[in-house]
Amino acid sequence: MAGFKWARWCDMDLALVGAIFSLAMVSYVWSAPPAAEHAHPEKGPHGGSLLELGDEEYHIEVMLNEKTNTLTLYVLDAAAKAMVPIDAKEALINLKHDGKPEQFKLPAVRLKTDPTGMASAFQVKNEELVHDLHHKNNDARLAVKIKGKAYSAKFELKHDHKH
Repeated sequence: MAGFKWARWCDMDLALVGAIFSLAMVSYVWSAPPAAEHAHPEKGPHGGSLLELGDEEYHIEVMLNEKTNTLTLYVLDAAAKAMVPIDAKEALINLKHDGKPEQFKLPAVRLKTDPTGMASAFQVKNEELVHDLHHKNNDARLAVKIKGKAYSAKFELKHDHKH
């Protein structure tokens, strides 16, 4: 009889070990992978803030010169390091000012290193745009097409002073 009890104990022990192993495997398989860290710098190559396009497929570096009321946007790669020439003729900024929708076009600017018919920067000199971008709740969004795909990003200026 003692051997029978021992056999039942071993069977229960093996069943318990199997259950624990199964739970450990389910937990391992179903656990979420660790969050991926951003593989790009905090600022772009020109020192401007970055906007992410898509699932970080591209980045836009934002350079605002308030003295000249000039806004320049540089198209960057997924790592936010290299310029990416694209065939878009313009980028758009859509926003609201005093509850009214406004749209500003930033024409493409071909840089020396860009192939013919392509540009990696967009620029506009517009005092009204610069002024409107500083207003809270402007719901500003950037829109640009890259390789036939439309991208959009929330456009926020990061600054500490009040306007």
